[in-house]
Amino acid sequence: GTGCNACYMEEMHNVELVEGDEGRMCVNTEWGAFGASGELDEFLLEYDRVVDETSLNPGQQLYEKIIGGKYMGEIVRLVLLKLVDENLLFNGEASEKLKTCGTFETRFVSQIESDSGDRKQIYNILTAFELLPSGTDCDIVRMVCESVSTRAAQMCSAGLAGVINRMRESRSQDTLKITVGVDGSVYKLHPSFKDRFHATVRQLTPGCDITFIQSEEGSGRGAALISAVACKMACMIGQ
Repeated sequence: GTGCNACYMEEMHNVELVEGDEGRMCVNTEWGAFGASGELDEFLLEYDRVVDETSLNPGQQLYEKIIGGKYMGEIVRLVLLKLVDENLLFNGEASEKLKTCGTFETRFVSQIESDSGDRKQIYNILTAFELLPSGTDCDIVRMVCESVSTRAAQMCSAGLAGVINRMRESRSQDTLKITVGVDGSVYKLHPSFKDRFHATVRQLTPGCDITFIQSEEGSGRGAALISAVACKMACMIGQ
């Protein structure tokens, strides 16, 4: 959705700030803030750095800025402008609307990737930006959208896979059966994000049997609720 966060059930004996070793505690990772100490530097592209520098909180929430729906459309817009500058798109000419920060909304990414193949939907979106795209332009724009949204799905998958693998190791289980509750407008509305996300998480978590359920509440308190409900459901169905 707009941002990104995760909660998970940690073994109590690993929670240093709370007394007692029995049971589990729901931990809010606030992982959207990951990267503030340079952990993501080698993964950040020039477009990510522009998004960060022009944001209200530069240097913060870097992981979220790579993944979140709030930023995905802007990253696509910056890539398109770079292609225009290199004379690879729109005959080297960008409209004033495309040059304006924040105009290319993330919903356009979903709509472009939902195009049936006749390019009509892509063409309509681009002409609304006062552009006159060729068929090749439409195909390139779709490829850009697919690349940006796929990276977001895979980066998000890496974070979740890290949490799941930690849970399996903490519980000393050869195979961890787990239910993951997920929410977010990008997850729910983008035509391919969900499938790419699921596939990459499973690829990165050998030895884990993962069931995904879709929730209706967002980050922060919602992430904790999703985690708790997912855990409860897993217990109810005997996982």
